[in-house]
Amino acid sequence: MTEFEQLFKGLNIVEEKLKEHILKEGILQTVPKDTFIVEQDKYIKWLAIVISGKVRVWQENEDRQILLYYVNPIQTCVLSLSATFRDCKSLVHAKTEIETTIIKIPVRFVSEWSFTFKSWNTFTTNSFIISYEDLLLSYKDLAFKKINERVIDYLRSEANRNNSSIIHISHQQLAKEVGTTREVVSKILKQYESDRIVKLQFKKIELLS
Repeated sequence: MTEFEQLFKGLNIVEEKLKEHILKEGILQTVPKDTFIVEQDKYIKWLAIVISGKVRVWQENEDRQILLYYVNPIQTCVLSLSATFRDCKSLVHAKTEIETTIIKIPVRFVSEWSFTFKSWNTFTTNSFIISYEDLLLSYKDLAFKKINERVIDYLRSEANRNNSSIIHISHQQLAKEVGTTREVVSKILKQYESDRIVKLQFKKIELLS
């Protein structure tokens, strides 16, 4: 199955005319790890749909980052999607976490196809709904959870996702993931290590409980 066939199947695209448009206008690209897909405060020329891999989306202000969500296969960055409808600058950064294959759609077609093809309209609508729910969860964590709770929740989530008690991450990267400073994260982790909740190693954290 080709990458375009994966896209058609994943988005349940059935209109032959839309398939023809995507095959004609879409650009298949394999992007290395740690490559920007979208940069904050820059205009967006393409809507990138992830076929395989993973993209991290965040906002940045001075030296602080706030993780918003991840874009997984057969998904797109909804904040980039919204910018294509309004022809405005991106509000977020988006960067590949691992080598990632994407299909890029020129922005001039994104809204046009939404009015013309039902399956594309369903894709854009569902993207907004799913990402809105993700953003609400992120806001809830930021607004109501203490930073030490967010740290341990993130580590346990990563352990479950990777089916491993060892999380390969630096204190600096963990700080970016939970929206705080490296110094704060290091202090929290040292306390957790003292409580025998984690064991700290170089760029690795092992969950003990």
